[in-house]
Amino acid sequence: MLTDTNKDYRNTTNCPVLVDVALKKCALERKIQQDHKRAKIMYNFVHDKQDVYFKPFSEIYNCKCAYCGAWIGISDIRLFEVDHFICEDAFSKDTAGRSEAGKVSNLVLACYSCNRDKGKLMIDEDHQGTLNPDDGSIAQVFDRNEDYYICIRPDYAEDQVVVDFYQKLLLGSEFRRLDYLLLEIKNFISTQRTSNPTVAEKLEQCLGALIMKRNKTLI
Repeated sequence: MLTDTNKDYRNTTNCPVLVDVALKKCALERKIQQDHKRAKIMYNFVHDKQDVYFKPFSEIYNCKCAYCGAWIGISDIRLFEVDHFICEDAFSKDTAGRSEAGKVSNLVLACYSCNRDKGKLMIDEDHQGTLNPDDGSIAQVFDRNEDYYICIRPDYAEDQVVVDFYQKLLLGSEFRRLDYLLLEIKNFISTQRTSNPTVAEKLEQCLGALIMKRNKTLI
């Protein structure tokens, strides 16, 4: 679990931290079950961006990718999906297995890249706790270095499951760094709106252009 002395690599300076993720996900699942008495596979309700449950699910994660920290406001919402943390292939193919895989507790908000790159990657039981994005455990495994790249912490550098996860999701790539820096700019603009509105306006124009260029390369 993340401690106060360790900064979460997914957050920039002014980003809110994740709070009570598991409890909020349980509450959302209860809400879906109340609204849909016959609901069995929660994923079917949560993943649809047009449905009423996608927004509250996203807000549990502060509208950010649970793996890399990309923010919906920077990454086009079309590039955000709902991922099965433990992949569907780890469960039986019958309704019971799909229901277990599709529980809200096993679902996380992920950017398109993390979700698709992760794909059918199997995470063994021991590492399901180590790489848990909901309770901050994953932030004990990965860090943000002085050049803003996501890197593996030394204690896990030889852990092959961690290395495979890191490489599969391209966590060390340039565009993960770019997303972080864009969010830093966005947060800095927020601090300047009152004291330096002219500067804030110019920075906002630059940020908009950068976001547009970024999304054109990824869509």
